[in-house]
Amino acid sequence: MEPKARRKRVAKSPDDRRDDILRAGERVFGTTGFERATISELADAAEIGKGTFYLYFESKDHLLGALWERYVDAIVSTAQEILAESAAWWPTIDRVMTALIGHALKNAELHRIVYGSANAKALELCRQANQRVIDLMCDFVEQGTHAGAFRAIDTRLAFRMSYHAADGLLDDLVADGDEHIDEAHVTAMVLELMHRALGDPKATPSPAYA
Repeated sequence: MEPKARRKRVAKSPDDRRDDILRAGERVFGTTGFERATISELADAAEIGKGTFYLYFESKDHLLGALWERYVDAIVSTAQEILAESAAWWPTIDRVMTALIGHALKNAELHRIVYGSANAKALELCRQANQRVIDLMCDFVEQGTHAGAFRAIDTRLAFRMSYHAADGLLDDLVADGDEHIDEAHVTAMVLELMHRALGDPKATPSPAYA
């Protein structure tokens, strides 16, 4: 048996090395699966040693948590950009939720990995990341409530309920493995629920899907 070839050292910045590990995690978790993936396999995919892996992540749970946090970072940035435009309350809610749904479906494989095979520790790390989005939007909803736009009994709770309902629906659809999810239809249903939950007096089913 021939000895394993020595890995050629390549000088990279810490940020570039971390990105390499994140990309390796996406590939390995997507093919091998989270439960079966090993640190050795992840390190090999990133072309680093196991010791280097542990310089960046405590475990594969934390690596998956970092992948999800990067996904959430993109959501938060998008939401902040939309909120900063200071448009009317309801159109802003619609734009944010439409963007979140599109982003979720674009990253369907990551959803399958997280909710289909991740363990409790990884799921908790992902839950903590999700809370950033919820807190951001709940603050916006509270401002809209003071302005008289949102009129539910408890608008923060109403938004959280609607957000989790939408998140759960997307997870179910993605878990089914359907590659042809009707994004427009799902978006229309989520927005209808959101408008009803937050107390929009004009809330009616979308004509396209009534």
